Amino acid sequence: MPLSRRALIRAGAAGLTVAALPAAAEAAAKAAGNAAEHSAGKAAGEVTRQSGATTAGRRAPTPADWRALDASLDGTVELPGTASYEAARRLADPRFDGVRPPAVARCATGADVAEVVRFARRMGLPVVPRGGGHSYVGASTTRTGVVLDLRRLAAVSYDAATRSATIGGGARLIDVYNRLGASGVAVPSGSCGSVGIGGITLGGGIGMAASAYGLTCDVVSAAEVVTADGRRRTVDAGREPDLFWALRGAGGGQFGVVTAWRMRTHRAAPVGRFVLTYPWSDAARVAAGWQARLAVAPDETWSSCQFAADARGRLSVRISGVVLDGAPDAEVAAIVRAIARDPRSAALHRRPYLEVVHDRAGCTDAASCASRSTELIGSEIFPRVLPGAGVAALLATVERRARQRRPGVAKLKRMTGALGRVRPDATAFAWRGVHTMLQWLVESPTADPATVADAYRWIADGHRAVARWSAGRYVNYVEPDPALLPRYHGGHLARLRRIRAAVDPQRLFRSPYAL
Repeated sequence: MPLSRRALIRAGAAGLTVAALPAAAEAAAKAAGNAAEHSAGKAAGEVTRQSGATTAGRRAPTPADWRALDASLDGTVELPGTASYEAARRLADPRFDGVRPPAVARCATGADVAEVVRFARRMGLPVVPRGGGHSYVGASTTRTGVVLDLRRLAAVSYDAATRSATIGGGARLIDVYNRLGASGVAVPSGSCGSVGIGGITLGGGIGMAASAYGLTCDVVSAAEVVTADGRRRTVDAGREPDLFWALRGAGGGQFGVVTAWRMRTHRAAPVGRFVLTYPWSDAARVAAGWQARLAVAPDETWSSCQFAADARGRLSVRISGVVLDGAPDAEVAAIVRAIARDPRSAALHRRPYLEVVHDRAGCTDAASCASRSTELIGSEIFPRVLPGAGVAALLATVERRARQRRPGVAKLKRMTGALGRVRPDATAFAWRGVHTMLQWLVESPTADPATVADAYRWIADGHRAVARWSAGRYVNYVEPDPALLPRYHGGHLARLRRIRAAVDPQRLFRSPYAL
């Protein structure tokens, strides 16, 4: 019986001659491999808490160690000095191009993920998972550990009998939408096509179907996860419920590596879409009217209200939204009545679900969604309607940006509807029953440090301006200050820290932004 690559490596590690092994010797090799894994598991207790440090008494991996790991995987290990490494290490944002991890493990299977985790334990290396690579703070790369690249774990399948999808932990949203769309179904999620399903689900997942069907994390029924002990586990409401709870809304890279998700789907019916624009002179009235409409808007509608400055000092107001399985006319009329002003322009149409997804993403497949950009981001959670004074403070922040002739966006997003009716303790997502989420955004044409620092100063000014009304922040929009982590998790912080300590006591999954 021939041995697999992985069995050969384990047999070699056990000191056996693997050529032409008889069946009994093959069984002995497997047993030795299992014993080696058990010993590696014990070694995890030696991993230090100091980021970037190797384990006391452990040596750094040699080229031979990396080659052995590569040979044991169905995927590959990419090392510095090759073109494949350069492609594998890059994130979506060019400002992190200077970060060069010691290795990138491009895993092809869940077993690969477990193998890399066990290797990292033996070597005392931190592990940093990478899905879509869209972390706004570069949390999906590292200068000192191994990047565990999940992008080859991208299979998407649909079971019509249960109306559920199984989605690989490294799948990109555009592929999820396209492959499920071929069966006439979808999952509620975001609009950026190159974002990984893992990152957005781990942090919640706000998108155009949220008011009707909830967050992405709300439709998860099970997950396949590799934890820091190198075990592959299936978790759901009945199996390891604490870990299952934490994987839905607490953010990425802290409790384990999800290699596959099982999610409930909804019908991908035609969508009514609308975009309304108003002059800046109506901005305060628009904010008040749009917020008032959210109190009575039906679940099948979702919209955002955006106030923006551009690099030429121009100010703009835009409401954009959707009506699932319906025409947009009635919702647009209701919003206009609430504002009591006619828009400067209005665009309404009804299209197939996938066409709307592609339009919002600005791309149609993985290749066309692969562009890179620098985005600086922040957020607020508003439990109630933002009052007139809060709206004025928000608008003044955008106006200051316009006077500087620099781009900046403040976008309010609906948080009422189905996602708000989920029990506050049902998932790790902390912000149930709130009114809106505000996204601060600077899309920068350059990644130079001065521009980045300037953008974050403006976002900090925005935080201060609306601090009286803000209850917290959205973890998928994490900002580069680990001291602020409690702001993202609200009343769930203590429970999350207990779970993290239980599943990764030696902090193998290491990041400044881990709990």
